[in-house]
Amino acid sequence: MNTILVVWTTITIATLKVFDIVFAMTNGQWETQVLANYMYDKMFRGLDWGVGSASAVVIMILVLPILVWNVRNARKEMR
Repeated sequence: MNTILVVWTTITIATLKVFDIVFAMTNGQWETQVLANYMYDKMFRGLDWGVGSASAVVIMILVLPILVWNVRNARKEMR
């Protein structure tokens, strides 16, 4: 069960941070907009640093609890 939980949290974090695959395959065209691509578009293409930074903080807030939970479970398993 612990292995399944670790894999699940790793996949969840990777899904929230997906950028390179979508950007490399579509370059943001054809309505392929995930949160990381939205951040990139606002920050670097639209030069709207406030919205881009806010979306980066949202990504961090979504990923951080999952990461902390995963680390705590790994430490419990090591004991």
